[in-house]
Amino acid sequence: MIETRTPSLAALFTARSAARAAARRAVHGPAPYGEAMQGSTPRDLGPAGAQALLVEVFEPSTDRLAHSLGVGRRAEHVAHALGLPELLVTAAYLHDIGYAAAARDTGLHQLDGARYLRRLGASDALTSLVAHHTSALTEAGERHLDAHLRGEFPPPTDGELLDLLTYCDMTTSATGRTVTIDERLECIYDRYAPGHLVSRSIHRAEPQLRHIVSTVDDRMRLA
Repeated sequence: MIETRTPSLAALFTARSAARAAARRAVHGPAPYGEAMQGSTPRDLGPAGAQALLVEVFEPSTDRLAHSLGVGRRAEHVAHALGLPELLVTAAYLHDIGYAAAARDTGLHQLDGARYLRRLGASDALTSLVAHHTSALTEAGERHLDAHLRGEFPPPTDGELLDLLTYCDMTTSATGRTVTIDERLECIYDRYAPGHLVSRSIHRAEPQLRHIVSTVDDRMRLA
């Protein structure tokens, strides 16, 4: 069993960080969504470092931050119940880092996030999980980026961790609450129009996603 001791979000917003952010806004105005904050980027990407990085690259009170933190907390629960390594927890906190302005490039957030983390010196095991979470190859095909994704980031050697990461993502709402797979899918389909490539990708991947969630739910009930 692992025991994760990650600081609360409140602890990460120290008085010093708040003062720096206030000074930046006074000079430059409000930061656009996802703009990287000033300060040193943590290179120790364990669960605590992952939370600190999220606070740097996402503005407070956004769904992206709330969802990422919620998925991380979900992974802490799963990892503790099933006796899994903290790599799962770190990947869960960082799975959507590709949406941050500091990382955005191709529009495929799994690929953009993995590339960004690789630039920060993240391990292959971590970048591979981020690159392939939640049926990334399906959306990559829609964007004609599947060859890039496969070539740069081979699928994780540990398929169990990838499924568990996807499970945590697909059972956490946009605001960080634990939800059912039906509620999560409904939220995604509401956010993206039927013809949107994200909506098309999730629809194609839905049977696989439902199977993953059902399988892990069974494991959690027995844990």
